[in-house]
Amino acid sequence: MSTTSLPVILALLAACGCGHAPTPVEKPAPRQAAAAPFHIGSIFPRGAGRELVLSTCGSCHPITCTVRGQRNADRWDNIRKDHEDKLAGQSEAEVAAMFAYLKLNFNDTKPEPAVPAELAGQGCTPF
Repeated sequence: MSTTSLPVILALLAACGCGHAPTPVEKPAPRQAAAAPFHIGSIFPRGAGRELVLSTCGSCHPITCTVRGQRNADRWDNIRKDHEDKLAGQSEAEVAAMFAYLKLNFNDTKPEPAVPAELAGQGCTPF
């Protein structure tokens, strides 16, 4: 190797940092876990009639009102009767599917689902 190439090699090594202690890299601060986003499926289980309940009941009042205060089958039947005028645009099969879903999933033998505070605070008309 010639003596003129040695300074060039040393300059290249210095420029790339080779042969030197690594530059300390700061570790990023640990990220806080974001709260899990609310998902309607955490309250309304999948099943026949679910989408009808979500779209129909939610068109008049906060949807979580539907699940607050577990109701027995007779109470669901009375609610159905009281809502006949509001459900006039639904077929009998759709109304039957909605109330079968509600009776199955939101009855007095099951615990009331946990509703996020921001949804529970929306208020409900007692029915």
